[in-house]
Amino acid sequence: MRSVEVLRLVSGALQDLEPGIESRWAWTGGDDDSIGLLDFMNAAIQSVALQRPDVCAVTECILLVPGMRQSLPRRRENGSSRDARFLIELIRNMGPDGEHPGPAISSVSPALLLAWARYPAESVLVENFAYDRVTDPKVYWVYPAVPERPEVWVEMTYSAAPEPVTSPEQDFPLPPEYAEAVKHHILASIMGGDNENGNATRAAYHMQIFSSLMGMKLSVDAGWPKARGSMVPGGSA
Repeated sequence: MRSVEVLRLVSGALQDLEPGIESRWAWTGGDDDSIGLLDFMNAAIQSVALQRPDVCAVTECILLVPGMRQSLPRRRENGSSRDARFLIELIRNMGPDGEHPGPAISSVSPALLLAWARYPAESVLVENFAYDRVTDPKVYWVYPAVPERPEVWVEMTYSAAPEPVTSPEQDFPLPPEYAEAVKHHILASIMGGDNENGNATRAAYHMQIFSSLMGMKLSVDAGWPKARGSMVPGGSA
């Protein structure tokens, strides 16, 4: 779906699409740096992505650095297509060139993996990984440690920041089922501001609906069978 479909719903709720009446809230900001609905939309999308990192999941081959301690993928250092915000899981080994699928990688607790560090070991095959999104969301650990040579590639799923929406004709960057939640977040932001649309009661109402929709989606997803490692170690997906 396109972003314009969400913007039309927001403008309709604001009664900003009446024929012959100038819109109070433009979709894009003006040359004078005035704010537009796209600015509120991007803020709402970021809020969804922070609560549900899986909606911006990327699965691809990543180059590891030597040692046990690893940082979240970056384009320059790890050959990723995006900069990662959270780790979701390491899936399997991919050989010295990222093109040879190998053994699966299992998740363990950070405490257990760091306990193994007392018995140093290196290998071109990663057996386990550990990640705690609460304690340190930018770092994860692998065992055995990655050697200096040869290169070690793994298949990984991580969450990247959503791409900003700069045009109403741009694709909506989240799954369509989150469009309604984004709409209510936008309305809550507008009505909670110091402007002619300000209304604290209505702002709270829309934010409550946003939270309810996010909770319902999480409950529905939790009811589906999950494959091994489908939840983020150290926290919920």
